[in-house]
Amino acid sequence: MSRRSVLMEALGSTPRDLARTLRRVGPEQALARPDPRGWCIADVVAHLADVEARYLERLHRVVAEASPTVAELRPNPSAHELERPLAELLAAFVARRETMLAFLASLEQHQWGRRLVHETGGPTRLRDQVQALVGHDNEHLAQIATLRELLDQ
Repeated sequence: MSRRSVLMEALGSTPRDLARTLRRVGPEQALARPDPRGWCIADVVAHLADVEARYLERLHRVVAEASPTVAELRPNPSAHELERPLAELLAAFVARRETMLAFLASLEQHQWGRRLVHETGGPTRLRDQVQALVGHDNEHLAQIATLRELLDQ
């Protein structure tokens, strides 16, 4: 199995894993903050949807431009639409991930090696950015699991 197919499979599994993790999360639990300075579950899901859109823009640039320099994608809590139900936040992420997967599937193999410069990580390639997105997914799935454990205590 190629690295590309492994990454695509990992990206494709996140919506299912996220939906399974959120299955029994009610409206109050979605907005509860075990740490008043930390994020709630809805924040994490909204963040995943927000980053997905910004990440796709980045990858489009990498394909369109010769070795672009890209900024670090910092969290933007003001973009978290917490008035929306958790199911809608999840649906927004799932739709954006489907768009991401379609874009990545449309790329030729050589395009996965397109170069870019990350402002904090230095020179890298498109495939490494996809790997970073997989890591980002895993980090936030673990964060939600931790939040659920804290809320269930």
